[in-house]
Amino acid sequence: MKTIKKLIIPFLLLAILITGLIIYTKNLNPKQPEICINNLCFSIEIADTPEERQLGLMYRKQLPELAGMLFVFQQSGQYNFWMKNTLIPLDMIWINQDQKIIDIQQATPCTADPCPTYNPQGTSSYVLELNSGISEKYGIKIGDIVEINQ
Repeated sequence: MKTIKKLIIPFLLLAILITGLIIYTKNLNPKQPEICINNLCFSIEIADTPEERQLGLMYRKQLPELAGMLFVFQQSGQYNFWMKNTLIPLDMIWINQDQKIIDIQQATPCTADPCPTYNPQGTSSYVLELNSGISEKYGIKIGDIVEINQ
């Protein structure tokens, strides 16, 4: 009986230690939010407050190829965007509440006041901004379904 206890106690301690390490490691490396379109995933920053949506990608000098910003709205609506103080050209992708792409437009940095606005062809719940040309390069098109992993 003492032999069994001597074997079980270290085993239980080891199991507790391993479980603790797994939980600790997961908390150290939280999963980066991503959006996937046609099996291609992009790391995204989420803009879901008025302040974050207003700032967007302004003043950024570059954006990694497979990265972007997802603007999240509480209600579906007609969300128009502009490129004021945005230094890099972007693809703007409007996504409806069913996570279906309803419009894609290429937007260039604004060089004169007033800045033009980019208006979608319908209502959306999300707008994804990626580097300009990414949609064409990877075959992203209107009607594609996206998967958002936050």
